[in-house]
Amino acid sequence: MNYDELISSSNLAFAGNNFGLALERAGLAVKNDSSKPEGFICAGKAALSLDKINDAVKYFRSAAELDKKNGNTFFLLGYAQAMAGDTAHALQSLTKAIECGCDVSLRAQIYKMMSMINIDQGDFDNALTNLGQAEALTGADYEVLQQKASCYVQKKDFRKTIFVLNQMKLLQPRDYAAYSLAFNIFMELGIYDEAKAELERAERFAELTMAYYSDLAAYTLMHDPSEDTAESLREKWRATIRVISNGLLKGRPDAGQVFEMYMRAAQLYISLEEPETALKVLDAAVDPAYSYNSGFSIVPGESVSAEAPVYEELSPEDEEALMQEKWENGEFDAIREEISNALLDSTSIDPEELAEEVHQYLTPTDAVPAEEAADSKYTVGEGFRMEQAQSDMRNTLYISAYEALGDYDSMLEKARELQSSPIIANQYNGIYFELKAGKYTNKENWEKKYRERISFWTKRMLEDPTDFISASYRIRSYIDIGDYDNAEQLCACLPTDVKGPLMEELGKAKKQGGV
Repeated sequence: MNYDELISSSNLAFAGNNFGLALERAGLAVKNDSSKPEGFICAGKAALSLDKINDAVKYFRSAAELDKKNGNTFFLLGYAQAMAGDTAHALQSLTKAIECGCDVSLRAQIYKMMSMINIDQGDFDNALTNLGQAEALTGADYEVLQQKASCYVQKKDFRKTIFVLNQMKLLQPRDYAAYSLAFNIFMELGIYDEAKAELERAERFAELTMAYYSDLAAYTLMHDPSEDTAESLREKWRATIRVISNGLLKGRPDAGQVFEMYMRAAQLYISLEEPETALKVLDAAVDPAYSYNSGFSIVPGESVSAEAPVYEELSPEDEEALMQEKWENGEFDAIREEISNALLDSTSIDPEELAEEVHQYLTPTDAVPAEEAADSKYTVGEGFRMEQAQSDMRNTLYISAYEALGDYDSMLEKARELQSSPIIANQYNGIYFELKAGKYTNKENWEKKYRERISFWTKRMLEDPTDFISASYRIRSYIDIGDYDNAEQLCACLPTDVKGPLMEELGKAKKQGGV
């Protein structure tokens, strides 16, 4: 085949998702004639699709050198460089793409990519400028709004964040993402009434995914901390477990979300001093999909029955009457003002003419086949594989439950499993709990082993004075052997957010030791 035939064959293979053949034919085209950019471009696209990013960069760079005024080629080069993590050269190539007059359809994408690079570099002002350029080209764009909201959050400009989130709600009122970000802003600011109101707005308008139930659990657990007492905290913990249970039932979780909720429930049961129930939840978490599909419930005595919600099918007239009733009852007050302002820009102010104008753009639904009935029982997909951090979290909770039960043999077994983790902090955690198990069982030379590990963690701190993880285990070890003076002196050297929980542990130990 000649050059043109090879290029045509490569493009055809690429269109058919046969990327290996596309790369092969493009490579032959390059060998046939390396003075033309098309072969390099075809090879670069195929290499990108095969996840051969560095090869793609080389191909696109060769194409750009052959055609130095083609903005589209510089776009491809910048995209590949960004995929390779070479942000400095990616910015140069993308800028060159705009300077050389790349297709208008690519410019908005370039500004989005440049804004993402800005965000990765912590340059939120330039990110917002680039997002503004993208918005000017595309108009209202949900993805752009999401990135703008993220930038304003990082800048702590919460007023502008909320304004952007309201735009997102107007574009996609069923998407919970905007409600969730607003909720988390109010929680961070300690404005708990507004955080609760945001969840209530989501209940009325948004699709209630597992993200909603996760936020509701966070609110239930953490709202109004200044009013917490020992008794009210226990009530919060139990209420949070109920929210988690309800979320598992209604939120249509995937296996990873089931695992996460099981872990949160187990932690709450440990806090409630109910380690037996915590152990049952932890056992269920080894295969969350099977446990969920088998009807396991985190609430003892209950069974999950994940029946799909049954909706009464309404006629168009009944549906319109219901929506009118909701409107008159004020259920849409939250967005009525924004909608009214938007209508002011309409070409017509007469209600009947406006309704007629709007309906021209609506697709009639009476010709669309009815949706097939959903399965009566929702099930979680199989194939969940526990990641290392998740396995370590589960083992840590097992250790806490076994410690509360006084089952020190099982505690030691899980501590040794934790020591095999490739994550250093979790290795240290396993080492520390093995020391505690030795103390509980009065193992021979248990105190000597503590001092050996204190020396080990001291050396780590000499190598890296900012190693607060080693410092925390050294302090806990001092507390366990009753050396409160050394523990207190070391605590005083730590940042406030690190030493707070350790000082609390030290205070409890002193009180229990009669000091």
